[in-house]
Amino acid sequence: MRAIFGPPLQNHRYPGDDVKQHFLARPFQLLTGVILGLAGVFLILRPGANETEVDPKQYVLSDPLPAPIFTLTSHRGEPVSSTDFPDRLLAVFFGYTFCPDVCPLTLSNLSLAFQELGEAATRIQLLFISVDPGRDTPERLGQYLAAFNASFVGLTGAEEEIREVANAFGVFFARSGEGEDYTVDHTARTFVIDPAGRIPLTFPVTATPEEMARDFTLLLGEFK
Repeated sequence: MRAIFGPPLQNHRYPGDDVKQHFLARPFQLLTGVILGLAGVFLILRPGANETEVDPKQYVLSDPLPAPIFTLTSHRGEPVSSTDFPDRLLAVFFGYTFCPDVCPLTLSNLSLAFQELGEAATRIQLLFISVDPGRDTPERLGQYLAAFNASFVGLTGAEEEIREVANAFGVFFARSGEGEDYTVDHTARTFVIDPAGRIPLTFPVTATPEEMARDFTLLLGEFK
């Protein structure tokens, strides 16, 4: 199943890239040190660090990008297209269920953001695209995502299909290590697609649930 339209986004820089360009998933020990160190530097050096007011559009793009249109298979075995949700925001994240660090961190933060949004969260659909289709069976995807939020939808397909979608978003992923316990290095960024078919917002792995809920609220206010 293959349906991808729209220009690739490989060379675009996003808000948060000054903290860490396209944060790649790595072993947890390295990740924790890097996040804490960079977050500290960012908080100290960023303009207005001592001010109480927070920029409400920290991760909103000044010029929204055209979103790729794609179709993959859900963890329920059904074809799902990015155009199947005309009245919702889509939050698209590439990851895998064996991920030891940034995937559960991101999904936990998104789940907490959804809780903070309350009823408004029903207007957002999370699509988790597996970059490890060999191990991420539909059943495993469903069980994994249900542990975070019952509304989250897992998407899978043949590896070449997933790679084509990833390339359209400018997302990198590559297997690291040998044997059954390999990991997958991958871009850790959440792409938000609005009902107009644009990407007006992306979240780096360092985004907090409060920041996510704040920016989701801003976008939802534009599409009532």
